[in-house]
Amino acid sequence: MATWHCPVCGLVFSFHSELDWHIRESHCLRRTAGLAGQLEREAVLSWAGLRRLQEAEKGPAVSLLLWTTPAPVMTPNDADELHHLAANAAKTLANEVKGEALKHMQMRLTEAVLAAESSPTDHGLAVFVSQAETAVVPLPFAPRERAVVNHSFATRDLLDALQLFPMYRALVLRGPGFRLLEGRAGRISEVRDWQVPNPSLGRVRQSAWTTRQRRRAAFLAADRAVGERVAVLGRLPLVLVGRAHLVSEFMKHSPHAASVVGDVTAWGSMHSKDSLARLTAPVIQAWREDHAARYLKALVEADRCRTVVWGLPEVWEAVRSGKVERLWVERDYCVPAQLAEGGKRLVVVDRLEAPGVVPDGVGFTIERATLSGAHVEIVAHLGDDDDHRIAAQLKAPLGEAGQDPAQEGALANGVRGAAQQAVA
Repeated sequence: MATWHCPVCGLVFSFHSELDWHIRESHCLRRTAGLAGQLEREAVLSWAGLRRLQEAEKGPAVSLLLWTTPAPVMTPNDADELHHLAANAAKTLANEVKGEALKHMQMRLTEAVLAAESSPTDHGLAVFVSQAETAVVPLPFAPRERAVVNHSFATRDLLDALQLFPMYRALVLRGPGFRLLEGRAGRISEVRDWQVPNPSLGRVRQSAWTTRQRRRAAFLAADRAVGERVAVLGRLPLVLVGRAHLVSEFMKHSPHAASVVGDVTAWGSMHSKDSLARLTAPVIQAWREDHAARYLKALVEADRCRTVVWGLPEVWEAVRSGKVERLWVERDYCVPAQLAEGGKRLVVVDRLEAPGVVPDGVGFTIERATLSGAHVEIVAHLGDDDDHRIAAQLKAPLGEAGQDPAQEGALANGVRGAAQQAVA
């Protein structure tokens, strides 16, 4: 009788469905049937997966992040680097965890590394291991290499990847049919390939249909297909590909026109999925850049209305108090910090070795803001010093939040220029 092994923990199962359920529920992963247990690339990098990692039970949590070479299986050089990071994490674990708990974490870390070695790689990789969670997440960009052992996972690179390379749909219109594709970061996969069916429709054969009837049937089928995918994954940015008159007609009549973020004039049936990815990627990039610019403009306006605080200590206080509506953070801003006064204050420190130090105080703040329901926007640049590299919009103006009016005015006037420069 055939058996199936979990690539992470080694448990044996008799049926594919049992293995799928186990990997999804126990390890926050999904298996691709065609890869016999290897980890699925695109299903893991998701908002739901990010949320699950952020909500994981607190305790010793290992996060390994490294550059990788895109390949069907991890290259030997990347594997060596992964083992090096894992060895560093294991040394730190040995200083913080003892006994059976240490053995359990070391075993889970070893299994996760072995699973990552036999899986496809992208430009980057994130490996997360705790007492109850394991996730191996290929990233579409190269993160800053590091091994982090903390009470929670280092997930800010996942958030950055989800924002920089959003999931999107491409609908290819070709008159008597359509193609529907989904993906991210220049990689899209076919979801549906449809054309007017050949069998007779009642007593009227398909060959008797007019061109307009065939096109209308294709548009109705496309609307249904997009609606089915919305029910599964939710609304995504939609890019239309096709001749101009087909795109125009679809925009006039489709209930999904509001999801369209751009179009590409092309003869869609002649393109492979790779060439369609190259055609649609600039549209999504332009949409994402416009989206980010709008959020920066919103920061400038909120600062004018005196609802913005700047600097990590002030932002942490607002996040801890549940007062934050939006958060802006520079992509490369990372400083160690220490919780003080029972978590009421987050103090920037110079030494990572000090007790109670959070290796990435900015990432810790991002995680808490996200869990509280605030929108977090990671941007390229906000200000020229650390006091102006993170900002939070409050739910109430600074005066109503109990801030000193003099300090309020100084903050508003001192940083508005930096924010306006970032928008420009």
